[in-house]
Amino acid sequence: MKKIVKVMLFAGLMFLLVGCASNTAENIEVNDDKVPSVYSVIGEKKIVGTNSEVKNKVRMTTLTYKAGSISEKELQKYIEYLREKEGYVYTLDSKQSEEGTLIQLGKESKTKGNIVLVDFLYPSMDSESMKVMYRSGPGSLKMNE
Repeated sequence: MKKIVKVMLFAGLMFLLVGCASNTAENIEVNDDKVPSVYSVIGEKKIVGTNSEVKNKVRMTTLTYKAGSISEKELQKYIEYLREKEGYVYTLDSKQSEEGTLIQLGKESKTKGNIVLVDFLYPSMDSESMKVMYRSGPGSLKMNE
C-alpha cells in the first residue's frame, strides 16, 4: 500500500513539474521557431498557468501571467522588441472584447509554409491575468498594401 501511495505522489509531482513554465526562460519554443520570452525583454514575471497542445498541425503554448504583473507600458516594450528586433508585424492591431484587448503579431516561420503568431490578451481589469499565446503551424502572412 505504501508503495502505491509513493508512486502516486511521484507521478503527481512529475505532472506538476512538467506543467510549469520557467519564469526565466530566454525563449519560447514552438516547433522549429524560438520566440524571445517576456523575461528576456522586460524581466521576470510570475507565470500562474501554462498550456501546450497541438491541434490541426498547429503547436500552441499559452502562458498566463499573474494579474497586474505586466503593465501596459511593459507589454508595449515587449511588442516593440518583437517588431523591431525579431521582424514580427501586426496581423491584428487591436481588438476589444469583454475579456480585454487582443493584439496579434506574426512572421514567417523557419519551416517553409508555416507562420508564427503571438497573441496578447491584455485584461480589461487589473485583477485579471494577462495571457500570451505562441503558435506555429501551416499558413502564410498577407500584408495589406
